[in-house]
Amino acid sequence: MESNKPKLAIVGTGMSGLACADGLGQHFEISLFDKSRGLSGRISTRRGKAHAFDHGAQYFRAKTELFASWLKPFEGNGHLQPWTPRHVYFGADGSRKAHRDVSSKFVFVSGMSAIGKVLLADRPDWKLYLDCMVDLVTGNAGKIFLHCGEERFGPFSHVVLAMPPQQVQALVTPNIAFADALKSAQMIGCHSLMLGYRDQEAPDMDWDCAHFEDEILGFSAVNSTKPGRSGGFAIVVQTKHQWSELHIENNLDTVGSIMKERFETITGIKTDASGYNRVHRWRYASTQTAAASEGSPYLLDKATGLSATGDWCRGSKIEDAFLSGSALAAQLVSQLT
Repeated sequence: MESNKPKLAIVGTGMSGLACADGLGQHFEISLFDKSRGLSGRISTRRGKAHAFDHGAQYFRAKTELFASWLKPFEGNGHLQPWTPRHVYFGADGSRKAHRDVSSKFVFVSGMSAIGKVLLADRPDWKLYLDCMVDLVTGNAGKIFLHCGEERFGPFSHVVLAMPPQQVQALVTPNIAFADALKSAQMIGCHSLMLGYRDQEAPDMDWDCAHFEDEILGFSAVNSTKPGRSGGFAIVVQTKHQWSELHIENNLDTVGSIMKERFETITGIKTDASGYNRVHRWRYASTQTAAASEGSPYLLDKATGLSATGDWCRGSKIEDAFLSGSALAAQLVSQLT
């Protein structure tokens, strides 16, 4: 049955796009677009034959009542669970110190990317277009079209761009109302090394999370110790953002070799993992300069019918992305309905 709700498109299915869609769903006919084959953006899970890796965001916290309340249904049905890892801190001087972090940490089950599938399972009226890279936006406010190669979608009354600021810039006109804010936003990259060990190779470890005072490495997690994970022993190692930004165009095999050598030197743990051994490059991983404010953590141009949302509007955390998308949804409901 054809809906009589106004049509609205969201480009990007990370946390900000999903939160925005969830806030708008009762008032609009929602169409979601993503260039990837899966949902959830940097809340991402890579799966090999026998291993799984949360190679984007590792875990998150809920500091605001709004975010905590939104998460409760997912916790109630088992799709969200607390994680209490054993922490260790590796100092620049070669020291090693066990570290107790009592703050609550949460992960989605059975992988961080599960949130997208779980959310859409309860929203059958949402239209989803995966592996569909939007490369052109045409039309005017109230009648906007999205182009994915030879395909055209629309018209839409409004389009939300839930993607990194550099990618938003490529789709909007230079004179859009929030052009200056887009230019001011700065995000830098990260590399994630994924190591999947066969049973006989799995190292004997006394920590689940490692924090490094190092020029190259920033963080590591034993992914297989998270609740609800299946598969073999899996480790994720992530770089310092500043180091990655300097080496963002480097060959991934070269980056991987540097990361593995550094990880072995600091931790003493071998990286000869024959089950899975790859590096992923995140070009836009951490916000250095936010584009908006905590009070209005989104960008909106009423004249063009375009808006933008993301963690980069107010910070770098999953919660920042949720708050940005939720705030934009509330504004659009007020403005367009």
